[in-house]
Amino acid sequence: MSEHEDTVISTASEPKVEIVEETLPDGTVVRKKKTTRTITKRVLTTREVERTQLHQTTSSTSTHSSSQEKVEHVEKEGSAEVSATTSSTEASTTVDSEEQTSSSATASITAATTSSSTGSMSSRLQRRLDLSNTPLYRFLAKFPLKQYPAPHQRPRPVKPVLYAFTPGWKVAKKEKEAASESEAPSESETKEALAKEEQLVGSFDVDSLKWMAYLKFNKIDFDIKPATEPNMSPSGKLPFLALPDGKLITAEGFEAFVQENAGSDVPRLELDEAAEAVAFTALAESKIHAALLYTLWLEQPHFQATTRDHYFGHYNNRLLSMLLAYQQKSDVVNTMLQTRTQIDRELIFEEAAQAIDSLSVQLASSDGDYFFGRSEPSGLDAVVFAYLHVILTMPRIANAEDAGRSSELARIVRKHENLFRYSQKIWKTWFVAEATH
Repeated sequence: MSEHEDTVISTASEPKVEIVEETLPDGTVVRKKKTTRTITKRVLTTREVERTQLHQTTSSTSTHSSSQEKVEHVEKEGSAEVSATTSSTEASTTVDSEEQTSSSATASITAATTSSSTGSMSSRLQRRLDLSNTPLYRFLAKFPLKQYPAPHQRPRPVKPVLYAFTPGWKVAKKEKEAASESEAPSESETKEALAKEEQLVGSFDVDSLKWMAYLKFNKIDFDIKPATEPNMSPSGKLPFLALPDGKLITAEGFEAFVQENAGSDVPRLELDEAAEAVAFTALAESKIHAALLYTLWLEQPHFQATTRDHYFGHYNNRLLSMLLAYQQKSDVVNTMLQTRTQIDRELIFEEAAQAIDSLSVQLASSDGDYFFGRSEPSGLDAVVFAYLHVILTMPRIANAEDAGRSSELARIVRKHENLFRYSQKIWKTWFVAEATH
């Protein structure tokens, strides 16, 4: 070996073993055995190698699992048969191989353990859920449950059904007078008489009567079912329509339903007439409606004698009907205060009288029997008729406390003969005449 040649000496440290745990996405825990060691390389000149070989012997130890391999270096002058590159590569390969083998073995053991525990848990759970052999199960098996058909199924309607407050003021009064008579008719005669009377009446409620008239004017066939509980409606307010397909029509969808199902021969208003109809409808539903609410709910004699009994008299508990009536009265007051700063009776009735005057003038300017000179009634006729009929048929309160205050709104309407005849004509043509056919 020449003086300029260098020798590389590699020294390997003791192997260091580490256990690394890794959790796979499926929940399996894999334990890997990682073995590491440090290889130190040293470059010696020829003279340094000769001195070192006189006192030391270079050795390299490699551990793989439980076996050990010992490599002895032969001392030769000027040469050392040790390849640093080869030793490093072999050590790295040994470590990777050992690590892979350890990981595979650990993964297999963990997966087997998990599968075994899951299977045993499933079998235990299945044994707990299997109650067929328990005494309680055998006892209950002697009494099997059976499903019987309903004794009565309500037939589906074949046409729309209007649930509304019925009947009107006069029919309700006749029923009370007939109930107080000592010689009452037979049950069959009573049912037949009430059935005929119900066909001739509308409703004491403005909204219910308005819907009835509007459906009749548009030639939509429907049935009427008496209703007294507003909570049966999806909107919490009567009236509402129940269609044969199960859909329920409330106030929000009523106009659209009528327009879609109106008869083909029902005339439509012109554009200018429709605009005027909207204005007069708003006039009636604001000014006349406020006076009607005041008469029904805030005139105390009328409230106690008629309003409370008609809206809440169907409750057997007198105290409950009184509480609900006063609650509704409070709601009416809050509704009226939404459009005015205070409830002034004189101002309310003055505005109602002006609105009634305007309707009378508009009707007088029409050549026909209905508004705008039409031969057939429109939506405006349904609104105006509903208010006029309820006001004109309202029972009179004959006591000193009332002093005719409850009849003031009816007196205002009766001053206009054309409105009175107009209301009577619609009632006889569209309600009485249709019921007698």
